[in-house]
Amino acid sequence: MPILKGLNAALAWLGRQGTRALAASIFLGLAVPPLAAYVKPHLGETVFVLLLFSYLRTDPTAFGRYLKAPGLTIVAALWVMVAVPLLFGAAYALSGIREAWPALYTIMILQMAITPITSSAAFAALMGLDVAFSLVTLIVSNALSPITTVAFSYLFLGTSLFSPIELGIKLFFFFAASGAIAYAIRRVAGQEWIERQNEPIDGLNVIAVFIFAIAAMDGVPRHVMADPLFAIELLVLIFVLTCALIGLSVLVFLRAGLDRGLVIGLLAAFRNIGVVMAAVGTSLPDLAWFYFAMVQFPIFLLPAVLRPLARRLAANR
Repeated sequence: MPILKGLNAALAWLGRQGTRALAASIFLGLAVPPLAAYVKPHLGETVFVLLLFSYLRTDPTAFGRYLKAPGLTIVAALWVMVAVPLLFGAAYALSGIREAWPALYTIMILQMAITPITSSAAFAALMGLDVAFSLVTLIVSNALSPITTVAFSYLFLGTSLFSPIELGIKLFFFFAASGAIAYAIRRVAGQEWIERQNEPIDGLNVIAVFIFAIAAMDGVPRHVMADPLFAIELLVLIFVLTCALIGLSVLVFLRAGLDRGLVIGLLAAFRNIGVVMAAVGTSLPDLAWFYFAMVQFPIFLLPAVLRPLARRLAANR
């Protein structure tokens, strides 16, 4: 049918824009603030869809290979979920942020304690990185999360805003349900058809991420207008911390290869703070929501900056 062919071509074109479309989406999100109130309640569904597309974009053979030899993925997950929260949580605790901006300190600690964004593998696909490695490491990180997230919350905040059982059930549902649906689609449609649809799937990824950006940008213009200098300082701090996390991860895992080090760096830096906001956002001050919005800028912009390096590394893989 002409309409379906046209839609497929449009999605393929959008998928080919990859990280450029990601970068543009956050500014489009700023441009349509009235939609934020409508989209925000559907953050959970958006994250679920992104995870489903990540499974579909993963090569089953490569996925199985990492499951059979999980050494690197386990070490990477321990770095992301144990070493990074411990190092950066201690740095935050010693920096004086807690006394100056207690709400900011709380959300920064929760950000480091929570799992990587569930769209990590989708971002890896758009950047041309190893999707299977990203997805397997993401799954292992989420398996550790009910223990590590609660433990680091108690360590640095003195309390936990999460129930380990509830968090574990929620994360298991996301990964198991989306994985089961992806498996069913793959069985019905076939691997060859899935591979032919890589670009349209990437296009759907971009649309889902754009929906997430609309929800995340709620309230940003108001905060920026109220205190432009603070907004700039906070954005600079977030970019510095994000780049430090990526760079440090690449150095630590240099022997595993720059491409895998970059994947681990993205997992360490891009955290699923949306889970925090969905779980306890109503009890957090407005500043925490502003931080949540500002954190999205490096997540959406840095993949476009890093993509040339990622493509070069992928070509040498």
